[in-house]
Amino acid sequence: MLEPLHIVIDSREQQPWAWQPSDATTEMKGLSAGDYALLSDCEAVKGCKTLAVRFAIERKSLDDFLGTISGGWERFQRELIRMELFPARVVIVESNFADCCFTNDASGDLVPPEHNHPAMNPTFIARRISELTMQGVCVLFAGDAALASGLAYRIFRRRAEACRV
Repeated sequence: MLEPLHIVIDSREQQPWAWQPSDATTEMKGLSAGDYALLSDCEAVKGCKTLAVRFAIERKSLDDFLGTISGGWERFQRELIRMELFPARVVIVESNFADCCFTNDASGDLVPPEHNHPAMNPTFIARRISELTMQGVCVLFAGDAALASGLAYRIFRRRAEACRV
């Protein structure tokens, strides 16, 4: 049987992901980068209120992600710099890429996407994702919060295994 992971959740998370106790235990603390990290990847720094992190996952709702890649781009680039030495930089979006795009209804009319950035062009979104990819950032669309937390768990499980070797 696998030992439960010990996951630290950034104290600014308003509705944190949850896992079964047999899979993971959690605690809330300030993280220097990212939203979720394994405790084994965190280190207290004297005089600092946040934990230094060697690897973390960034969580985004669709609206947050779209705002980040548009008006929040410069701030997000600074966040990515803090994650530069991570073995992987991972952003999990709680949505599907198709939710970013216009669709056609039964009559063939274009229907705008259901997010707070309907004027945002899918080509622009794809360009930003490709820019992030070329910076070594993995943007993973996970459907919803439940699927996103499951994907994060698998990534953390793999990270824990890799660190044991």
